[in-house]
Amino acid sequence: MEQFIDRRVEKRLAELMDGQVPEEVPELAVGGVTRRETMAMVAGGVAGYGISTVVGGGENGSSGGTIDGDDNESDEGGGASAADLQRALEEQAIVRVAGEIDVTGEAPITVPQNTILYGEGVYRQALDEIGGDGLRAETEGPVVELEGNDTQIFGLALVNTGDGGDAIEMAGFSGRASHTDLYATRYGINCDPDDRSTEPRINFNRVVSEAGADAEGVGIRVNNMNDAKVINNIVAGFDVAIAVNLQSAIVSMNHTYTHPASSSSVGVRIDAPGVRLVNNRIEGESSQAGIQIWASERSIVSQNLVQVPSGADGIALDVGSELANSFITYNQIEGYSSDETGATAINGGGIDSFYRSVVGPNAHLYFENEGLTGVTEAAGAGGTPSGNRYFTYQIVQNTDDDSIWLKARGGMYRLA
Repeated sequence: MEQFIDRRVEKRLAELMDGQVPEEVPELAVGGVTRRETMAMVAGGVAGYGISTVVGGGENGSSGGTIDGDDNESDEGGGASAADLQRALEEQAIVRVAGEIDVTGEAPITVPQNTILYGEGVYRQALDEIGGDGLRAETEGPVVELEGNDTQIFGLALVNTGDGGDAIEMAGFSGRASHTDLYATRYGINCDPDDRSTEPRINFNRVVSEAGADAEGVGIRVNNMNDAKVINNIVAGFDVAIAVNLQSAIVSMNHTYTHPASSSSVGVRIDAPGVRLVNNRIEGESSQAGIQIWASERSIVSQNLVQVPSGADGIALDVGSELANSFITYNQIEGYSSDETGATAINGGGIDSFYRSVVGPNAHLYFENEGLTGVTEAAGAGGTPSGNRYFTYQIVQNTDDDSIWLKARGGMYRLA
């Protein structure tokens, strides 16, 4: 098998150098391995085997209708259909969409294991047009489902204008959605498989809606997948821009805002332990908070720029009575102006004890209340805070008598 692959790769590279592409990939008889799995193994598609191009015929897409290297079953002159696209995905390792394909009535398009679906497209929202390559639907649920493990979708524009419409649903292990341009009315990217999975990689996407608070939608929703990487996305117009409900995710370098919707509830919501929310730009017209933390332990919220309108909190720690093993530090939290002040910079009103947690320093501007500025304990008037709950050199305030304490190596030391 290895010698066979080597010969095929060398032959394919020579064909590419000469600008020649074979009309079809020959059938292979390898025990226990299907034809499309064999094609996926041949250099992972790097050398070009197992590649199809599905040419759409939408109003703004390319005309014609062919699948290179396969029998052409699309309507003559009308562009490829959803069925053509699905067939190509079942047979080939890498599928390129060229132009626009309407998949209404046949969505979701499912991407099987070890398969790449790609193109180069953008959604022109003001014109309701797809420029370049993409898929369009008016349906409930997703346009595309990354069904198998190690699947990828990148570069395409996906538009779903139906009620309860989603753009992408991710189900398998280690799927990737990158450089896509998405429009949806409910979920932009939804990671919510029936069985728990892991490692979704969601990078460099633009995810847009106009529904806002009216639809209770979520731009990027991580609901049943561990270890998500949500990095460098633009998410706009959803009720909640990013929601992480399973542990060990990293959410970083994203920009979230409300426009083109008129209202939203929360910028980023975290309801799972072990989530790192670092270096994001969170703004808009969120009525509740820029960042909302529901997880009571192991949260890292740091180096974010948060801007909220009048009446909203910057960071809302809705975690119950105790915050444990968490760091809320080095954030810049702002209302929009002295005439449009936010409610509370860091709202932890329900917290009455801290365990190995750090709150501050954080910078805030244009709020009615600054809220939490550090770790506190109600130790009783004249009492000493519990030293085993804090880090060495951590400052703690006893709220019963406003005394200030330092956790020293030998125990708690009163400063003032």
